[in-house]
Amino acid sequence: MSVDWHEQWALFAQNFYDGKAHIPVGEKTLLLTPGAGFGDLSHPTTQLMIEMMQAYTPGETVVDIGTGSGILALAALLMGAKSAIGIDIDPDAIKHARKNAKLNGLKARFGKTLPKNFNEDTIFLMNMILSEQRAVQPQRYKGKLWIVSGILIDQKKLFLDQAQKWGWKMVSMSQKSEWCGFILQ
Repeated sequence: MSVDWHEQWALFAQNFYDGKAHIPVGEKTLLLTPGAGFGDLSHPTTQLMIEMMQAYTPGETVVDIGTGSGILALAALLMGAKSAIGIDIDPDAIKHARKNAKLNGLKARFGKTLPKNFNEDTIFLMNMILSEQRAVQPQRYKGKLWIVSGILIDQKKLFLDQAQKWGWKMVSMSQKSEWCGFILQ
């Protein structure tokens, strides 16, 4: 059974009209087409990520792990990031993200793996549940900052214990609904 992505996005994506989600990013609008990649701003964790990113991404290199629709990588570029790479294990999500980049005239790179020569001054974005974050093994990647969401409030201590094992220190925490997000170094 195939999913009718247009129908799904029409039901759940905020500001969905003319066949696209219209995502406010500061003074600009990011357009997203319906597709297989998660990220249409309907989920509180995506909203948290967009809010937390604003102060940190301008002028930076950004890597979005689990990019889905490309929303975070593309939003980072609209916020002034100098470059953005989106990583996802789902080939349909990668195609979806590339389509969204083209629609917005943004030059983000999308693929299954992180380039071998990435800069350690990178800001990493990761919006996924804790079990998926553990599977990514983020401690393998050296970056100057991690912006992370997908953690339920009742998992906060569990996440912070895990983050400490990964060598991260919390800079700040934000909350929306029953979800929380973190900025970590």
